[in-house]
Amino acid sequence: MLATSLCLLFFSCGKKETGIVHIQQPDKQEKEDPYLKWNQVNVEREDEDIDFFLQRYGWEMQKTGTGLRYQCVKEGQGSHPKTEQIVTLKYTTFLLTGDTVYTSDRDGLKQFKVDKSDEIAGLNEAVKMMRKGERARLVIPSFLAYGVAGDGERIRGKVALAMYVELTDIQ
Repeated sequence: MLATSLCLLFFSCGKKETGIVHIQQPDKQEKEDPYLKWNQVNVEREDEDIDFFLQRYGWEMQKTGTGLRYQCVKEGQGSHPKTEQIVTLKYTTFLLTGDTVYTSDRDGLKQFKVDKSDEIAGLNEAVKMMRKGERARLVIPSFLAYGVAGDGERIRGKVALAMYVELTDIQ
């Protein structure tokens, strides 16, 4: 009798599956990720700041699909650097306020392996568009520069950068 009672109890507690799956659709408000929305707003504001900066200095720049702004000032010669080649740059990095934060005159030439270093994404992208001897102006949005963290030294987080660069060597 006890065994029969346990079997009935065991089988009666089980949930009968029907094979029908009910998926509750979230309402529109649940679909929107608040962090995604916040990020989109910040990118749009930064883009407006960059446009204002370009207008103030009269720079006419191309905008790449990633948001990098690029203007060739002096043409170079030869081929473009490829991934894993080592490039050497003369540079000046400054904030959109006009404050210089880094310069090769003070800090030394910048040398890095294209796409295989810790160098910021915006500079890697720009260098691949250049040729040896080319000089360019860049405006790099924060998400292609040092992001929300900054560089830990002179550049705070969520800051777009402007740069003058000259590609002096490709190895």
